[in-house]
Amino acid sequence: MGILQISLEDVLSCNRLWEFPIENFLVLARKDFPGLYILSPSARLIWDILKTGAPFAELVREFASTYDIPTDLAALDVTRTLDHWRLGLLAHQRNWFSRAAARAGYSSNSDVFAGDYCVLGKSVRVILQTSELAEEIVPRLESLPHAPSAPDFTFRVIEDADAFHVFAGECCVATEETAGATRAVLFQEIVRCCRGRDCLAVLHAGACGFNSRCVVFPGGTQSGKTTLAAVLMKTGLTFYSDDSVLLERDTLSVPAMPFALMVREGSWDLLYPRFPHLRDAPIVTRFGERVRFLPPAGTEGDDSCGYAAVIVFVRFRPGASNEINILDPLQTLLRLQQSGFWVAHDEESIRAFLIWIQSTISYEMTYSDVDQAARMTRRVLC
Repeated sequence: MGILQISLEDVLSCNRLWEFPIENFLVLARKDFPGLYILSPSARLIWDILKTGAPFAELVREFASTYDIPTDLAALDVTRTLDHWRLGLLAHQRNWFSRAAARAGYSSNSDVFAGDYCVLGKSVRVILQTSELAEEIVPRLESLPHAPSAPDFTFRVIEDADAFHVFAGECCVATEETAGATRAVLFQEIVRCCRGRDCLAVLHAGACGFNSRCVVFPGGTQSGKTTLAAVLMKTGLTFYSDDSVLLERDTLSVPAMPFALMVREGSWDLLYPRFPHLRDAPIVTRFGERVRFLPPAGTEGDDSCGYAAVIVFVRFRPGASNEINILDPLQTLLRLQQSGFWVAHDEESIRAFLIWIQSTISYEMTYSDVDQAARMTRRVLC
């Protein structure tokens, strides 16, 4: 691997960068592109030395000395890090999605679905252009009451040039590549508009709670979020979401997402005794999987929210022992990167989000017994 030279000018040109020191690691963000770059303690050391203008050989010597490793191994580690930064963090130009998405050729005659619903006390109209969108989105809306009045908000999703565009009124708020991601953004935007609150961040997570506090449980697809959310809901906790959590600015609260939970076939037998009506729910095939949709309990028209007090990263693993372990802020951010999250892209918002991460207790929970997982989740919330 050749050494990619990065000059001091390259680094200092990073007046386009924001720096957020946290304990012994560092978070960077580019002003011209969304997302966070998380630098481990060793990467932070390279960054700090690089900013002094030290030549490559001196950087390697100090890195080798700090970590007590051979110089040739240090050179390899440093080179890999610089290579990674040169192609991403310090790349000279990044293209950022423009919200001014074109609507050329759009015709309302091409819409395949339109429905009016009550969401958090507001009337919402949802218009979908394609059958793919309707199959992904409509089953989660069907448990909502239908709105008898003219809509307070209208949302339209159209497909154009191999992408889906989400419109709130006449404003394009997002462009996504898949129907699943589009559905998540649409629901987030519906709740945000109905509550009239700005979001600090959005997490790929479930959330349940009580006494105005909630536990947020991030996880990747098929990590067990929905099954755990359903069981917690049945035990009496307030259901906020099973898939997408909005963290509201200023209050750091999570609003209820009153959309149906998508239950995969592997969880049906587990949930039937708790929700007998789930047996009668239509079976829908989604990406080759059979799923049913479970209406959430008690969220219809509910404008409640819960303070995001605890984070628990969940992972269902058949046959595994049920374990829960505390995480530090670096581990929390790395796991959030794996599960997926978005934070408003300005310096004040990113700092507020990172302060929340540092001040919130985080755990990682592996489970095979969902009842025991529910009990452990309730305990950390108390």
